[in-house]
Amino acid sequence: MVGDDYAPGRLERLFRSIPDGAVLRGIFFALLVLAIGTAALDYQALAAADAERERLERTEPMPLAPPSPGDQVRPFLPRTIPVGPDRGEPRLPGYDGPVPGEAMARPMTFRTAPGALATAVGRIDPGTADALRAFLDGVGAGARTLVLHSPGGAVEDAMAMARLLRERRLDTEVPADGYCASACPLVLAGGVHRSAGAGAWIGLHQVYAAEGAAGFRRLADLDRSISDIQSTVARCQELLAEMGIAPEVWIKAMRTPPEALYVLTPQELAEANFTTKPVQGPPMPDSLARAFGLSP
Repeated sequence: MVGDDYAPGRLERLFRSIPDGAVLRGIFFALLVLAIGTAALDYQALAAADAERERLERTEPMPLAPPSPGDQVRPFLPRTIPVGPDRGEPRLPGYDGPVPGEAMARPMTFRTAPGALATAVGRIDPGTADALRAFLDGVGAGARTLVLHSPGGAVEDAMAMARLLRERRLDTEVPADGYCASACPLVLAGGVHRSAGAGAWIGLHQVYAAEGAAGFRRLADLDRSISDIQSTVARCQELLAEMGIAPEVWIKAMRTPPEALYVLTPQELAEANFTTKPVQGPPMPDSLARAFGLSP
């Protein structure tokens, strides 16, 4: 019980000595700082979302610094290709000029070219493995080398494509300045002989799920259990071992988030046996082949 001789403590006396206006000003200032901080965080989130949207939806080639040993992680481009001062756009068999960026955003298509060559350009979607089989059973029956230029896509189809290529005894190649990302290296692994041209980007990252009909419109958390994820990773490594490639190279994929890409150096590709022979130069354009009478 408080008597008449109650004396307030030091803290209470200090609080009572502060004018009411100063207290209100302090509260207002604290709320203002909180509001500014919240707005800044919201702005950063919106800016990051805009940058992510641009990366996912961009179809124009994106300038990026070339990877070098120890500096090999770059943004993953699901609809276009990286370019730089020492990097152009690839010349692909079956195409007279550079492939438009929009081709990387569309489902994979196949073309034949002189010299028993075939080219695969675009996304790997569910059903692409069946499309490759139909191509090899039809107009592509004479192809001996499949040239890849793809941002990747469906892992299951990529593994099926690799086994089909090995069954048909085809070689695989990523051309000079070509792009083979995400699940595409699994297809590359299927070649009996595998090669990569100068400046080719062959990159790995974690498995991810895509939302929306466009396939790459937005990244979402993988809607699988941990055991399913481990099973997928194990089957990717089993495929590499089956194809004669060091499966431990897939550890680099497991360490790289879906929005990024770990670009393998030529030395890493050779050491893992991902590549088995060098490419002598870019393929001859169809127009030049026809001029020399080499086109059928």
